[in-house]
Amino acid sequence: MIVFGDHKQVHSASRLREAACEAAADIGSMPAGIERHAALVGLFISVSELAQGLADIEFRASGFDSNSLRQRQGAKILFGLAQEVARSWQFGFVASGALNDDILFMLRDLDCQGEVVTGAAEGYAFYALYPETYLVAARRSGLAANTCVIGVRSIGLGLAAMVAAAIGAPPPVSVRPIGHPFRRGIAADPELIGGWRHDPAARFAIVDEGPGLSGSSFHAVVAWLLHLGIDIERIHLFPSHRGEPGAQASPDIRALWLRCRRHVADFEHAFDCSTAPSLQDWVAELLGRPDIRLREISGGAWRECLRTQPEYWPPVFGGFERRKFMASAGAERWLAKFAGIGETGRSKLQSAKSLQEAGFGPPVVGLRHGFLIERWVDPETAGEAHISRDRLIEHLGRYLAWRDANLQTTQAGASLAELAGMAVYNCTQALGESHGIRLRDWLATRQPPQTRRKVEIDGRLHRWEFLARPDGTLIKTDAVDHCRSHDLVGCQAIEWDVAGARVEHGLSNPEVSKLVSCMETGTRSRIDLDLVAYMEPCYLAFQLGLWTMATQSSDERDRTRLADTVRRYQAGLLRFVELARA
Repeated sequence: MIVFGDHKQVHSASRLREAACEAAADIGSMPAGIERHAALVGLFISVSELAQGLADIEFRASGFDSNSLRQRQGAKILFGLAQEVARSWQFGFVASGALNDDILFMLRDLDCQGEVVTGAAEGYAFYALYPETYLVAARRSGLAANTCVIGVRSIGLGLAAMVAAAIGAPPPVSVRPIGHPFRRGIAADPELIGGWRHDPAARFAIVDEGPGLSGSSFHAVVAWLLHLGIDIERIHLFPSHRGEPGAQASPDIRALWLRCRRHVADFEHAFDCSTAPSLQDWVAELLGRPDIRLREISGGAWRECLRTQPEYWPPVFGGFERRKFMASAGAERWLAKFAGIGETGRSKLQSAKSLQEAGFGPPVVGLRHGFLIERWVDPETAGEAHISRDRLIEHLGRYLAWRDANLQTTQAGASLAELAGMAVYNCTQALGESHGIRLRDWLATRQPPQTRRKVEIDGRLHRWEFLARPDGTLIKTDAVDHCRSHDLVGCQAIEWDVAGARVEHGLSNPEVSKLVSCMETGTRSRIDLDLVAYMEPCYLAFQLGLWTMATQSSDERDRTRLADTVRRYQAGLLRFVELARA
């Protein structure tokens, strides 16, 4: 099933450098504390994106990686920023003042000709991967300055700088694995690791997030080093988690993975009272409540806070959820949910505040180094509150019209052709080749409507996502993540959410007409019903793929409700294809 996606954007390298210089200057005037530390890490991430983009420009031009002057410059800047992050972290965010002048001088002098291609670094944006964890892992590894640190682009380049700074090694080099996602390879000049090859005391550290479905990126670098004559005993891996490669890993990848030494530290190890303030401290400071207590409710554990019995709980895809905690002090409660480090989190904070001000979202308290803090709303879903269909449709209309008018964006999302390709593939996998052909033909006979402006869609209009206040009004939970998620869809025209509302709330044709009428009254812009129709099978196929994938990672208690969810989307897609044929 096709579910995941990676949305790339093209930027002027010189403009990214200018923005980084401005951010560095702003940090110099910030007082000590977690806000300065978060800004410093955000700068580190943005410069990492710039450095990897510049390295990729050279890779595309030559067809292989080498240790060019520009790549050495980028690595030195990242190394210096990693040292700044390490100092701030090690001393509990008490650092203040301007950054090292050498870093700013090198950044201003960095060759930034051309355009770079960037995408969201998955770990930083979705999976609560903090670069500080690599400082901990490196310091516990036993490695020292005689280590050649190799970052796997893209995110691995910055993380490699963290490892190098922690152990006192030279700035890192980097490689870009190429080829089939499950069978990556390396095209690099052996001189990339230069004299390290011939030093029997040297060690080699390979740094990246993951491993993912196949572990092939890590494996590609290990295989390349082995080919150059490096003994496997000298090779150390720095992944982001302790698990093994996923279901697509070949036997040889699994075997080699188990032979390599691995060094991992998690979020709790990086932020505790002995080193830096913990998440509990971050939230307590923001709320002004020293008596705050945290309880993790990730991976579907939030359902234990519902008033409904477990047999009525909604399904969850634990691996796709953001990490989240409930904060409490006395009778008061708040939700602390990972929103993304750096610019990703800041953008979501602004969207969440706008939703609150418009009356559609929960009260927002603030952002703390990637965690968005909101007031906890006692959960009673719209269905449990017996909200009438008319009121629900009217609310949906006002809500979607507001998003269409106020959350326009230039952020990337899948094209209509990509959505259609996904729909046909997932339909074929779930319903068989004949139904996939029918859907393909139906989509092909309709000229794809002209794509409208893109907005930050909600993307998740499921019934349990709408909560009722005591006065009967509704608020939408989880309303800022799904247009910036690790999936194919991304930002789309608002018609995607209209199709989603139709599917999730079982709207009849007259009810869809009423929804659209409410929206057009609110925005004075017309909703393209042809585009809604085009997107409906794409929405069904995407949800079918998503929840099918969830069944592969669920525990026994969730399998029944997940199976029911899959059947619901499967039946909806089948019904659509049959009606389309008629």
